[in-house]
Amino acid sequence: MKAIVTGATGGLGRNLVEFLLQEGWEVIALGRNKEIGDKLKVKFHSFDLSNKELTIKYFENADIVFHCAAFSSPWGNYDFFYNANVITTKNVIDVMKLYSIKKLVHVSTPSIYFDFTNQYNVKENYISKKFVNNYAKTKYEAEQVVLNSDIESVIIRPRGIFGEYDQVLVPRLEKIANKGSLPLVRNRNVIVDVTYVGNVVHALFLAATKDIPNKSIFNITNDEPMNIKDIFTLVMKSINIDVKFRYISYTLLICVAGFLEGISKLKLIKEPIITKYSIGVISNSQILDISSAKKVLGYKPVYTIEEGLKKYAKYRNL
Repeated sequence: MKAIVTGATGGLGRNLVEFLLQEGWEVIALGRNKEIGDKLKVKFHSFDLSNKELTIKYFENADIVFHCAAFSSPWGNYDFFYNANVITTKNVIDVMKLYSIKKLVHVSTPSIYFDFTNQYNVKENYISKKFVNNYAKTKYEAEQVVLNSDIESVIIRPRGIFGEYDQVLVPRLEKIANKGSLPLVRNRNVIVDVTYVGNVVHALFLAATKDIPNKSIFNITNDEPMNIKDIFTLVMKSINIDVKFRYISYTLLICVAGFLEGISKLKLIKEPIITKYSIGVISNSQILDISSAKKVLGYKPVYTIEEGLKKYAKYRNL
């Protein structure tokens, strides 16, 4: 089998490339970070997928495309997100048709569910009435591009990815913890899902190789909902940081975030240190229903959260 992996220099993409190579696949890797890409031990091309001419140039015949590329941030200009998440997806699909590549596995996000409320057993057919930020909005719009195309496709929505090559979740927590403490919202019992990257890669592989209905969409988690304080504690323990917690009023945090977002919109600061979304994530429970992934995709987590953190710690110490 031959695959093209977009976003191959991101955390998920790198793990996917390594897994496919172990499975004996031929892999073409695409990404923006040339320094990382040159370490992948596969044919690699560094360019921006929003450039259609370059996308045509660097694609080639393959059996499947894994579209992992995206711009993920809690804050930013809509046009930038649209270009990075929607235009790139349109280009990928157009070029797949040009090269007669039959199947697409598209990585989306459960951020499209988030609505500042506690959410339990969220199914794939739920969509927030108002998207929390431009990332969520454009990822949903990218999904619509996929669903409205005539390309055979599968969409997965993994929640809170951590693990080897993580550039987001654990590094951000570590940066905050090193400043003194991790914030928790007072009087809130927050239960959330996270997912070890090896399990997401497993889900991607199943989506690529199993005979499942076209346009299927699957939530993916570790199937281990945990209190957010316990998750923070486990993560910090795995990287040998003595974690301290600071309990703060939700009202105060939201007011501060709103103020910072306001002055950012006025271009008085580049990006707010905290956003309403980032406060909402640590203030509200979100547990996804993965029954469809279990039943249709045959998905079952290969690694527990603790096993994933041990593998991540070992990777950090290499």
